[in-house]
Amino acid sequence: MVNNSKASYIARYAIMLATILVAVLLDKSITLGLPIAGATFELLVTLSFCFLLNSWLDGFLSTVFMGLSSFIWSFPFSNVASQNPLISVLPRVFVGIIAFCAYRLILLATRKAKHKAVCQIAAITVSAFCGLVANTVLYLGALSVFGEGYGSFATLLKGVAILNILPEYLVSLLGCASVVLGVRRGLKLGIDGNNWRVSGEDERDTTNEPSKSFDGESAVSDTDENDRAALTSDEAVTKEQKDEEKQ
Repeated sequence: MVNNSKASYIARYAIMLATILVAVLLDKSITLGLPIAGATFELLVTLSFCFLLNSWLDGFLSTVFMGLSSFIWSFPFSNVASQNPLISVLPRVFVGIIAFCAYRLILLATRKAKHKAVCQIAAITVSAFCGLVANTVLYLGALSVFGEGYGSFATLLKGVAILNILPEYLVSLLGCASVVLGVRRGLKLGIDGNNWRVSGEDERDTTNEPSKSFDGESAVSDTDENDRAALTSDEAVTKEQKDEEKQ
């Protein structure tokens, strides 16, 4: 279960930013000296954070942090294009919103389905694809508009189609749902990722109903179980007293 205090919010987003920074560094280190600049781990980690807690803010900030990470690492790795925030940061502001909107719409369309795990896998995978396409189109579009000497959008797309897009898309589409659902299970967030919420402190809609656990049972907190146990014990004592009075 995730703590919902102000300190936990700061810690959560600090961890998110740090993890994405490491993922971007890993990608740049792997492709160092090569004529390509892959974002395989960067996109997998970012999109996993986007859907993990089923939160609009997390979905938005995850890709903003991805843009900031690209901007930060562009200086030590001499990536001139990414040193322009209009290319590295601005397009990513919209990627998380697009991906998370697709995720929520799919959950809304499948809210009456019985197999919640299957719906989550489908929603995460399709939404990740939407985020990947949005990132490709918006980033290359910004590069062609604000960059110098990169050519047209079509030329850029042809140049990265096989070496960049293919591995990035495959890894994210195959791994994103597994990462999200695995972390949700480990942190006991529920299959929908909603168990971190405190009633009244976040937006509520039809997709934010109390989460089911992965075995299909409703998630019940330890406090609720203790209250029920105490109530049952009190009822038993009262019944014994009545039986003694009758005797």
